[in-house]
Amino acid sequence: MTRSRLRQSFFGNLFTILAGFVGAFQVLIGHWLVVVFAGREGPGLALGLALAAALVAGNVLAMPTLRRASRAGGWPRRVARAYLALGLATLVVGLVIALSWLGFLPLAGLLTLLGVSGEGAFDFFRVMSIAVVAALVGMFAWGFTGGQRFVEETRVPVALQGLPEPLRGLRIVHLSDLHIGNGMEGARIDALVARVNAMEADLVALTGDLFDFDPRHVEDGARRLAGLRARLGVFAVLGNHDHYTGRELVAEALVRLAPGVRLLRGDLVRLPGESPLYVAGVDDPGADWTARGVLLDELEALGAGLPSDGPVLLLVHRPEAFPQASRLGFPLVLAGHTHGGQLALPGSGHLNLARIVTRYHRGLYRLNGSTLYVNRGIGVAGPAIRFNCPREIATIELYGDVG
Repeated sequence: MTRSRLRQSFFGNLFTILAGFVGAFQVLIGHWLVVVFAGREGPGLALGLALAAALVAGNVLAMPTLRRASRAGGWPRRVARAYLALGLATLVVGLVIALSWLGFLPLAGLLTLLGVSGEGAFDFFRVMSIAVVAALVGMFAWGFTGGQRFVEETRVPVALQGLPEPLRGLRIVHLSDLHIGNGMEGARIDALVARVNAMEADLVALTGDLFDFDPRHVEDGARRLAGLRARLGVFAVLGNHDHYTGRELVAEALVRLAPGVRLLRGDLVRLPGESPLYVAGVDDPGADWTARGVLLDELEALGAGLPSDGPVLLLVHRPEAFPQASRLGFPLVLAGHTHGGQLALPGSGHLNLARIVTRYHRGLYRLNGSTLYVNRGIGVAGPAIRFNCPREIATIELYGDVG
């Protein structure tokens, strides 16, 4: 089996694989609570393995039902989403505990060489591991509360070669990954629309995943998005979650209920004004959400007919289309999809979960004279958690020639 097929198989069965790890880590966390935190004897190897096997099987068998329930309504959705959120925390905490145990033996050996008894070495390990787990619990508590509620307004200056003088200072408000139907509904959409309109952008760009999974939210969501305003227009493309919701259903609702939101599906549009400026966009392929090395036929067709009298702003959902867009000569590309990982280690945020999927995980990138900006998203996928990766409304400000 080729590396590509292995990767597709892994990500295609990712939720089943993670469910298995959740079951194993549930036992590991329970063992840690008994042995390390409470200082008591564990259940023994045989019982521990039996519990692990039962929990692994139970989680794997329950995962399809939980995923279906998480997209439904009422209490089944609330229960399923709570369990999936707990599962995410279990994976991270369990992994850290597993790594802690793996590091215990060399640590104990080192402390023994320094004259510390075995009991003293274990006490040291106990204190350190409790501190680390407590920090993780605090991280998740913040991530599920204040961390996921905060919205950062990011200013992103971008230099474009040959940008006409009248276009310098043009402001593009970039939104991505609203995931309407996953906590972004009703008054929250209205508040977002009002906030964006107050920014008085020249252009508003939405780079996909307008909706999450549930088609029941499409009409109301489209009707509320109709309130978006910008001097040169509001433009959008579809993402992979819009594909799961129903691409044609989403497209039809936007045309009928939000005519001011121009959906670009392999289109290139000249914006009004004396100085030529174009915006283009393509559908997301939908399948294979990782899509490394993705090549889009619609993008290839657009690139073959790029105008020469002004710059073209390209809207795509997946940032992995950037190498193709750069090769075709698009000077500026806006994308989303990654959510910036939603969870990132303290610091610059470059160590985050999206790094598993793509090299273009958040922020600015440049390649062969082209610029890409990857938005962290205004919504969430899966559990409503963010840590060191706030929701984002980005303002792209264009200015003069590069170097």
